[in-house]
Amino acid sequence: MGEIFSWVKNIVIYLILNTIIMNLLGNSSYKKYISIVSGMILLLIVISPLLKLLDMEHILDYYLNVNIFQSDISEFRDELRVMEDKQKDAVIAGLKERIRNQVSDMLLESNLYLYDFHVDISDDDGESGSGGFGSIRSMSITAGYLEQAKVPVFKVDIGRIEISDIGIGDGGGPSGRYEDSSEQKPPSPEEIQIKNRLSDFYNLEQDNINISIKGE
Repeated sequence: MGEIFSWVKNIVIYLILNTIIMNLLGNSSYKKYISIVSGMILLLIVISPLLKLLDMEHILDYYLNVNIFQSDISEFRDELRVMEDKQKDAVIAGLKERIRNQVSDMLLESNLYLYDFHVDISDDDGESGSGGFGSIRSMSITAGYLEQAKVPVFKVDIGRIEISDIGIGDGGGPSGRYEDSSEQKPPSPEEIQIKNRLSDFYNLEQDNINISIKGE
């Protein structure tokens, strides 16, 4: 008899609390979602004596704990993925710095200094068409001669220079021709030599290596 009284009391208390909460919500957009949840809670309260009779409380606890565990595992995987991404970024940054130092040493052997450097490294383990994580996709280098970097700058006084009249031909220049600025300068022997060395050292296609030496 006491269990029936306790069961009825729980239902009455829940209905009172649910009515108060619904009145406080008013016309809130969340009211329908809370109504669904409250209906499920009321259903569990109503059938609780039946659950005890059939000894199903342990089964419900089991599935509830399983769902909680699965949720925790999902959150842990998300956190682990974020940690792996940060670790990958740190590894890629360290690898880029190491390659930069290696390239700089190679240039010094050819009496060149590294002016600008950029390397594109794969950060995807399953990337198709590449060597996987840490493989070099491309490399861009700008170098200069050490002698030119050390040459002091002198100020020289220049007298007045007279320029004779220049006739303008059909092409818009002194000889009537336009110079094709779009023509690319052919690579120098130094550039070819360094490109070959980098290609062999890093096992990288020469088409993916771009090198330019200033002051040539």
